[in-house]
Amino acid sequence: MRTESLMKVFLVDDEIAIRENLRNSFPWEEKGFQLVGEAPDGEMALPMLRDLNADILLTDIRMPFMDGMKLCEEVQKTMPWVERIILSGYDDFAYAQKAISLGVREYLLKPVTAKELESALERVRSQINEKRRERENMTAMRERLNSGNQFLRDKLLASLFTDEGNPEDDDVLRKQMRELGVNLTAGCYAVVDMAFEAEGEKRLACRNALTALADMSGGSAFVCGSAKGARVLVLGDHPEDAEERAYSFANSAMHLPELEMNDSLLIGIGETVKDFHEIRKSMRSARHARHVLAAEGVSGRHVTGANEEGGHQTPLTEAELSPLHERLQYASPENVEAILTEYTESMDPEMALGYLRVAAVLAAQRMIHESGAHTRDVLKEEDMTEALHTEGEAGFRKLAELIRKAMDYRDQSGRGYGNSTISQARDYLSRHYADPNLMLQDVAGEVHISQSHFSTIFAQETGLTFTQYLTALRIGKAKELLEATELRSSQIALEVGYNDSHYFSYLFKKTVGMTPGEYRKNSRGEKN
Repeated sequence: MRTESLMKVFLVDDEIAIRENLRNSFPWEEKGFQLVGEAPDGEMALPMLRDLNADILLTDIRMPFMDGMKLCEEVQKTMPWVERIILSGYDDFAYAQKAISLGVREYLLKPVTAKELESALERVRSQINEKRRERENMTAMRERLNSGNQFLRDKLLASLFTDEGNPEDDDVLRKQMRELGVNLTAGCYAVVDMAFEAEGEKRLACRNALTALADMSGGSAFVCGSAKGARVLVLGDHPEDAEERAYSFANSAMHLPELEMNDSLLIGIGETVKDFHEIRKSMRSARHARHVLAAEGVSGRHVTGANEEGGHQTPLTEAELSPLHERLQYASPENVEAILTEYTESMDPEMALGYLRVAAVLAAQRMIHESGAHTRDVLKEEDMTEALHTEGEAGFRKLAELIRKAMDYRDQSGRGYGNSTISQARDYLSRHYADPNLMLQDVAGEVHISQSHFSTIFAQETGLTFTQYLTALRIGKAKELLEATELRSSQIALEVGYNDSHYFSYLFKKTVGMTPGEYRKNSRGEKN
């Protein structure tokens, strides 16, 4: 749902050789496409698809955990704007029938040639562009509908979002909506409140785009205008389902071309309620959450929930991500020595202390800066000098003491933590990034919130999507291992969470701009 010229493609296949062949043999960018990511099964792919905001899913059928058909079914339910292409080694008509029923656009038999893949991608690109043109024409169509049922539906829905109401009137409203073809009966409800700057025709275009997005939800979301922008009623089977759908809708709305033109887009998500007569309660909490953002001076584009904590962190960049800093930032002082020891375990013993000096001092400085102070205000110059020049075990203890002083200041100032949910998530990632099966849903489960909710607040608090963050964390550690050890690239890939060494090398070059071998030589000042 974007206007970029390159269509974003995500690849899912449990066979490494097939992924590698498709990744390396097809001229993606030359043909107007971008391969943004890949996964070995549907369960791992699903949150990454949402995270990377892909346009096209290219997936195998037979895979462990979640197969291609189940993945397409989940995508159809939660991300219907993502077009799907099935890859299969099975010439089975039943599969093709089911794929068509799930809205799959193309069905290709393996082995797939570059020409066949290009033709399928081009057909899907045409279909995506056609849908975008249809959405651009939606304004005129909805203007014509405003004299009929659509206008009445919007007015009735808007009356659910007034501050006052009574159960009898609400029951009549629900009956009237049912007569207009809209069933508002559900297990749970959540309201999404949006404020954006657009006026006149641009505001109408934003609302129409949101309505078109709701129309793709299969009857789980309904939009009406508001004084500040728009409101959305989200229906779910249970509280977790309603929350997941609400955050998913908000995430998708942020990427609508019509809303992307707004420099300011504040979205509040209300508490989930089980009773139809409590929808106004969810609306009020959604509006309050949005008002809190405005009162805190939050600008730009932001999503928040009624139950979320304040204290937004300064966003990171991928280049700033340091595994040692991540491990120390949320640790307690008594664990410092253990963390520093673990950090140097895989390094050459002769190089370990020298490398640790630089990493530990930078981590201490960053911890102090994020707590709102300058290094010189917390650490004495002689402390820094001793930590950087003392040898052996005494030098190790000096570095640990330096870190503890930075931690003491951090704890006394009460700053630098931001959202404690995200602090907990980042700590979990710093300890588990080497697990090749680590997924967004694992971390979301660790902090006890839904995947869409976690994905939204994680990106806002860190400045990176979950996938970008995890990739940067792993590549950062890989760079350290390349600089400080003689491990082969294939071994380093395993150390940082990649079973496929070829994919690791591809990702490393894409991220850093050079191969792992070139990086190692360059970091050591060696000539090619």
